[in-house]
Amino acid sequence: MLRVVYYTGALTGVGRLVHGLAIGNALLRKGIQCKYTILHSSTLGHLADDFHQIRVHIENEKDLSLKNYQKTILFKTLKRLSPDILLVNHQWFMLHHFINELKCKKLYLSDQAYDSHFRIPLAEGEMVFDSGQYDRVIAIEPFDSAVPMEQINPLIIRNRDEILSKNDALKRLGLDGSKKIALYSFSLSPETYEKFLGKYAYLDNEYEVIRTSTFGRNLFPAVDYFNAFDLIVCGAGYNQVWEAVYFQKKAIFEPLQVNFSDQSVRIKTSKIFHFDINGAEQLVDIIMNM
Repeated sequence: MLRVVYYTGALTGVGRLVHGLAIGNALLRKGIQCKYTILHSSTLGHLADDFHQIRVHIENEKDLSLKNYQKTILFKTLKRLSPDILLVNHQWFMLHHFINELKCKKLYLSDQAYDSHFRIPLAEGEMVFDSGQYDRVIAIEPFDSAVPMEQINPLIIRNRDEILSKNDALKRLGLDGSKKIALYSFSLSPETYEKFLGKYAYLDNEYEVIRTSTFGRNLFPAVDYFNAFDLIVCGAGYNQVWEAVYFQKKAIFEPLQVNFSDQSVRIKTSKIFHFDINGAEQLVDIIMNM
């Protein structure tokens, strides 16, 4: 049976974990018979329990060096899983010294990232992303990069016909729909969640406001309830922006400070980029034709 492994970091939230769920759902949707594993470092791995998921702790640059990588949990786990197809998102540098030892097809999946993300300064010298280590290098959202990439549409956890109807969503939320409904969603940190409460307090005058985060009331996946929402207020992370665009929801995005990308660029792009085909479907087609 085909073995497919999706590997990512997912340290501070569920964003990259959701990419893995989107891929897994697309494989099921298309009836692909395979053993699919999500390999990650997230503390919220239970959200991926519908699939085989394994958490591996982040190991440091000394552990993953050319000299020491064979002792690492990450290397041993990947060797044990023995994938036929390996999908790597974001964390290219973790596998850099041993990826050529994995005898499988390899795809690198990149969400928006600064060019500096592909050049890591280390004491022994700069580590540079090598496209030659991968069979395909794919941008999973529109953005410009110094690294040549082909592009597919964003990966979405659900297709449009898979989410709850408005009536079912209202029922699960315990609302009668007599008032417009807004979703307030910030999960980067408790501080970020609190930061915007005052700014958007005015919404209570016009909307029934549903507030959610991964560390409080967690409406997951929020897209299942989108038919109930008239407005979404959220950060400008990958899933938040592209889910709103794909499901054609009225949204207000707040760009948050993150290490590897500029969320304001994603907001600007979202105003002109629209799509109807789920990128997860496109990715599965690529996988099955390799």
